Amino acid sequence: MNTSEYKKFLHTCSKNINDFDVKLFDVDNTVHSVYDNIDKLQLQASKVRQKFVDNIANNLLDFEKNFISNKSYINWCLSYDDFYNSLLKLLDKKKIKSVSIFPSDFNNELSLEKMLKLEGISLFSKDNICSIHEPNFGIVDTGSFLSIFNSIFEMELLLDSKIKIFILPINKFICNISDIDIFAHILSIYKDNAKFPQISNIFTPNSAENKSETHLFIVDNGRSNLLSLKEQKKSLWCINCGACKKVCPVYKLIKDQPYNNSLTGPLANVMLPFLENYDSYKHLSFNSVLCGNCSKVCPVNIPITDLILENRKFFFESKIMNLEDNLLSLGLKKFLISRKNMNRRYWVKKYLLRKMLPNTIKKSIRIPSFSKKTFNQNEQQNKANIE
Repeated sequence: MNTSEYKKFLHTCSKNINDFDVKLFDVDNTVHSVYDNIDKLQLQASKVRQKFVDNIANNLLDFEKNFISNKSYINWCLSYDDFYNSLLKLLDKKKIKSVSIFPSDFNNELSLEKMLKLEGISLFSKDNICSIHEPNFGIVDTGSFLSIFNSIFEMELLLDSKIKIFILPINKFICNISDIDIFAHILSIYKDNAKFPQISNIFTPNSAENKSETHLFIVDNGRSNLLSLKEQKKSLWCINCGACKKVCPVYKLIKDQPYNNSLTGPLANVMLPFLENYDSYKHLSFNSVLCGNCSKVCPVNIPITDLILENRKFFFESKIMNLEDNLLSLGLKKFLISRKNMNRRYWVKKYLLRKMLPNTIKKSIRIPSFSKKTFNQNEQQNKANIE
C-alpha cells in the first residue's frame, strides 16, 4: 500500500487501540532490585552504545586487530549475497555437510536456515564439527564475544565445536569488556524480566589452546546507510531486547505480518527504509501514533518517536513521499506558518483546513479543532493577569 493508504489504515488502528490493554512494560521493580536508579542505568548504557557507533569504523578495525591476534579468521560482508557466498565457500572448503545452528534475530534476517537447507546442509550435527552462532555482543578491546544461552547444553554445544562460526551485524559491539556486566543485566531485565542472566559466557578465541578454529562474519546488510544520518544512526544503538515491541499499541494490533520482513516493531519503522529501500518501506515512518512508550522503555535511550518524526521530515525534504502527500504537506506547512491565517477566528481556520484536505482523509480522521484564542491573545491575557 502507498503512504496515503497506510496513514488511513493507521487512523483505523488508532480508533481500535483503546480496546487493547497495552501497559508500559514494567521493569522498575526488577531494575531497582539490581540497580538504584533506572535513569542512571539507561544513561550509562546509551553512552556506551553511542561511544561505539560514533566511531564505528575505527572501533571495528581495533576489534579486527585484537580478534586476529588470537589466530582467528574474519570475513567482512557488505550484503546478504556477500555473506551467502563467503559462508558457503568456507563450508565447502572444510567439507562441512551438517552444522549446529543457534536461532537468532540476525540469523533470521539473513535467512540462514533457509539458505543452508537449499544447499543440502543439515541443521543438526551429530558429530558437532561446526556450530553457527550470533553472540549478543563483540568486545572490541579483547576481541571477545559475550553470549547469553538458554541452557548449559547450548553453551557446551558451541564451546565443544571444532569449527566455531560467529555472525554479527556491524553495530552489535561494545568497546570495553568492563561494560559487559551492565549489558548482561540489561538484556536479562528488559528481554526476560529477570534479575540476572541465567547462563552467560565470554569467549575469547585461542586456536592453539582449544584445538579449534574460530571464524567471524561481520555483515553490514544496509546498516551503514544510517551512519550518514545524524539522528537516525542512533537506531544502531539497539541491543535487540525487544522491550519497545512490548509497549507499542500499534504493534500489539498489527503484529509482524504487515512488515513483510524479519525486522519488526517500532525500531524497524525507523531502520527498514534505509536497510532495504524507500519505496517498499517508507510507509513505516507513519506506522506510529507517537505515544512515546517505546522511547520511555528503551534501556539505551534511543528516542524512537523522535526518529520516526525525523524519517517523515527526511522523506518530505528529499521528495521521496508520494506526490499527493508532498503537495498536501507543502500546502499545510504554508497554511500553518502563516501568521495571518493563525490570527483568524478559530472556526475560520477549521473551515480553511477542512477545505484543504481530500475527502478520503476527512472521512477517515477527526479534524482537530483550533483553540478559540490565538497565541497572541493568550499572551496578552497572561500579561494582563500578571499585572
